This record gives sequence, C-alpha cells and structure tokens, in this order.
Amino acid sequence: MKLFKNFFLILAALLLFSCSGKPTPDKEGYFSEEKFVDSLNPGTKGKTKVEFEKFRHAGNGDVFVSIHFYKSEKKWIEGEKTDIDIWRLTNSFKFDKDGISDMNVKIGDFNNDGFNDITYQSTIAGRGGNIVMTLFVYDPTNKSFIHIKNSESYPNLTYNAKLNCINSLILTGSTITSFLKIRKDSLEEFARVDVSNKIIVEEKGNDGKFKVIEEEPYKGSGSDFYKVFRNYNPLEY
Repeated sequence: MKLFKNFFLILAALLLFSCSGKPTPDKEGYFSEEKFVDSLNPGTKGKTKVEFEKFRHAGNGDVFVSIHFYKSEKKWIEGEKTDIDIWRLTNSFKFDKDGISDMNVKIGDFNNDGFNDITYQSTIAGRGGNIVMTLFVYDPTNKSFIHIKNSESYPNLTYNAKLNCINSLILTGSTITSFLKIRKDSLEEFARVDVSNKIIVEEKGNDGKFKVIEEEPYKGSGSDFYKVFRNYNPLEY
C-alpha cells in the first residue's frame, strides 16, 4: 500500500511540474505570454473582433505584440441552408513592446461617434507615471481600425467629454495637460496647460504656432498638481 501511495505522489509531482513548466517556443524562439480577444464590445458591437497577443523570446527576452482586427461577414457554404457568419481579417499590426508591463487592453469611445475604439499599453515611462498607449480608432465606413501613429507621443490618454477631445497628462518636472483632436491617422494638439510653480496656458493660432493666453502663479494643493484639466479657457479640472 505504501508503495502505491508513493507512486501516486511522484506521479502528481511530475504532472504538476509538467503543467507549470514554460510554454514551448516556436521555431523562432517566441512563446505566447498574454492574449486578449473580444468580439462583443469594440467597433460595431457583435460584428467586430479584435485579437491582441503578446509574445516573448525565450532567449533574449524581446517582446512584441501581434494585433488582428476582423469584421463579420455572411458567406454561403455548399451544403448549408443559409449563409453563415464568418470573421474576415480587415487589418493587422505587429509592434515591439516593453518587457515589463501587461498589454492592459482598454475599450472605449475616444471620438464620441458611438463606436468603441481600443488601446493597449505599449510601455511605461517617467518613473512609472506616464502610461504610454497605442490607440486604434474604429472607422465605421470601412469597418476597420485606424492606427493613430503618434499616440505613443502622448501618455495617459483619456476622452474629454466637456470639449469632445482627447487629453494627455504628461508628467515631467512639471505637469502638462495636452488637448488633442484626431486628424485622420494622427493626434493634433490645439492647446496645453503647463503647471509648475506657475500655470501657463497656450493655444494654437491659425498660423499653427502656440501662443500664451494666460499665465498665473500656481496656488493649488499637492494633489491638484497631478490633475487633468478638462478646460483651458477658462481653466477647469
């Protein structure tokens, strides 16, 4: 009886070791570390599917993210009574990623058009305070996602319902709230509020240059220093 008991204990330990071992890399040395799939919420709900997958190299630790976007289509299959729904690939991307943070995929409407856009975390900077995100905006006409190419230049992106724009909170020696609009495949800054020992408000003129429209001493509290401004003229959190 003791012999059988020891046998089962050894077998359980072997199974546990097998299940907890590292995944087998592909022929290029990469293995899948994280995956996100959603076909209910992004884009045209229930008609759009997104797949994000993070891969890590087993040897040198390099990390990249593979991204695939799909739309639902009807297709006739011989032998079927009616057309069936299939997922057709609309576009795909592959980007390098830091080896520290998770993908942290987030779904939300960034341009107030009623269709959900999507972001994932590319990296982290500024001693952990600046979450760098890559933004994809859904195009309902083409039923695909547009990669916003300079979204990584503006950390901590949030939608600003008050001005129907996007805010970026940039933490350096000072705190900068940038006000942004989506222009085709890029973010365009049209105003900013820089907070240090004073508050400087700048707005872009018709000539494309920023001009100071307000300057005053900073009299806020320590917690206010890190708040996002939702309006710049007049100043409002």
